[in-house]
Amino acid sequence: MLIRFIKVERNAALLLVIAGLLGLLVANVAGASMVSDQVALISHYSLCLFFFLVGLELKRELTGGVFKNRKSLLVPLLAAVFGALVPAAIYFTVTAQSPTAQNGWAIPMATDITFALAVFSFFARRFSKGARGFLLAFAIIDDILAIIVIALFLGAPVLTGALVTGSALLGLLIPTNNIAKLENLIHPFVAYIVLPVFAFTALSLPIDVSVGSVFVSVVGVGILLRVIGKIAGISFGAWLGIRLSGVNSDLKIKDYFQISILGGIGFTVSLLVTDLVFTKGSVEHSQAVVASLLAALIASLLATIAYSFRAKSLT
Repeated sequence: MLIRFIKVERNAALLLVIAGLLGLLVANVAGASMVSDQVALISHYSLCLFFFLVGLELKRELTGGVFKNRKSLLVPLLAAVFGALVPAAIYFTVTAQSPTAQNGWAIPMATDITFALAVFSFFARRFSKGARGFLLAFAIIDDILAIIVIALFLGAPVLTGALVTGSALLGLLIPTNNIAKLENLIHPFVAYIVLPVFAFTALSLPIDVSVGSVFVSVVGVGILLRVIGKIAGISFGAWLGIRLSGVNSDLKIKDYFQISILGGIGFTVSLLVTDLVFTKGSVEHSQAVVASLLAALIASLLATIAYSFRAKSLT
């Protein structure tokens, strides 16, 4: 029973939500965060295991999964690239009049693999077999792009950039025959300890802004528009990848469009970037946290509505 629980993505996502909400509740009811700076720092650096796991997953897909056919890699690659660039460009445009707010341009770029797969798992039978592979593929590349951005463009501390980048590269260097064993060993620890602890510490802060104010702030609007930006960027990238590669897929354009809705779910990496670019306790930081949570909720609801009308796939 425990093994079955550990392998189900929706349970990992549920735990992540509970941990984050608990952090918010404790901080705002108690009036201050109960997490020390040292614990918060440790939780940040423990994400290196998450990025190491991303590296392992990428290596697995490159050697025997959806990326084995290098030609077919172009579709999720372009979907991920445009899916990251379009939301960032929208955010940058919306916040053009606020240099401080513009620092958060990378917040809407990444897709949360855990949440996206959790929502998808409820409707997987309504899609063909290639749908989950495409979702996993562009989400992994999304996170690799986030690693590059954190290391090169966000002015992150040298140690943070080195650990994040090094962790992913280390995962790529692991011999293929050891990947499955390492993933089975690390995934439960990352999904049920590392990510929930990070969610708790990242959201364990007093929120001094209202939901209404987030909808009229440039930071809030820029992040909320990530849902539209992700749909447009991922869908266009997938279409362009199909045109350029000529790959035959069991997915139609409308399938890519519907899967792209899940790209609007950002959590773990979005919160990490928020902590790197905005000072905790600042108005911009609070607005970014609330907006990221709202964007994830909106994307989840839109995906649920869209997928509910699909008939079960015959493949």
